[in-house]
Amino acid sequence: MAGRIQAFMMQLDANLPEDVRESIGQAFRELLCNAVEWGGKLDPTRHVRISCLRAKRMLLYRIADPGEGFDIERLSHAAISNPEGDPLQHHLVREEKGLRPGGLGLAITRTLVDELIYNEARNEVVFVKYLDG
Repeated sequence: MAGRIQAFMMQLDANLPEDVRESIGQAFRELLCNAVEWGGKLDPTRHVRISCLRAKRMLLYRIADPGEGFDIERLSHAAISNPEGDPLQHHLVREEKGLRPGGLGLAITRTLVDELIYNEARNEVVFVKYLDG
């Protein structure tokens, strides 16, 4: 699977500035890992679908997982749910729930892409990165 993903990314990386490649690659990895871990439950028989569209002025990626989705209001273990002024609150929640360190993926991704759009169930995400020129 890793080889197919790498080939997929390399096709889109051609002729892009390094900073754009890095932003897109990091966002893609974060969202794909979430889809595999949370939506696919790390089960190799559950498939995550990815697709992309490259136009002259933008890149669009779609990642869909087989999970039931999530309620953003119930993501106390993720950094996007931290109260203002307490950027590490999610670490305590993760510790209490016995989860591995992390929870930064969605917060990081929001800073790397121009648009992040979920379907209603939140088991499918589209992200867009606009290209200058």
